[in-house]
Amino acid sequence: MSRILKKYSHKYEFLKLELEETKEQFELFEVEWKKIFGKYFNNIKTEVWVNEETGEMRSSPPDENKRADTPEKVKKLYRKASRKAHPDRGGNTDDFNEIKNYYENNDLLGLLSYASQNNIDFEVDDNDQEVLDKSCAGIENKISQIRSSLVWHFFTGSRRKKLAVIMQLEKEHNIKIDQKEIFK
Repeated sequence: MSRILKKYSHKYEFLKLELEETKEQFELFEVEWKKIFGKYFNNIKTEVWVNEETGEMRSSPPDENKRADTPEKVKKLYRKASRKAHPDRGGNTDDFNEIKNYYENNDLLGLLSYASQNNIDFEVDDNDQEVLDKSCAGIENKISQIRSSLVWHFFTGSRRKKLAVIMQLEKEHNIKIDQKEIFK
């Protein structure tokens, strides 16, 4: 394994742990958020997108052209890994879905990690540094999105920050929130 790939692998593993920890903390915040603010949003309608084939429901519209910019190296490694992990070829559904997720997110490092654990040969050269950067940047963006949410700011911020979150909620949703009740 090249020195560059080792560095990226360590960075990638660190970022995965950081994302996992951030998600766990966010889930705890979200439970409290619902207790505090849930009653203010009972009558607000939301739009939901439903995939007719799979039944998947999501709050944001699906991204139809997500794989249009996938580098050829990622596609090649995905094909090798998915053949090995496919349930019809002796693999298991969890691994197959994990590989699919890596591919959909242009996560070369995730695919490389799976490939190295499952003895799938693959060459990485210095030209792949941009793709490796994108793999790490994808995880960094997920962490950043969580940490820039109103929920995160409310529970990690000062009283002033909490007031700003409340004001933003009131403005965006045209509601009135009883601050005395929240800060009791």
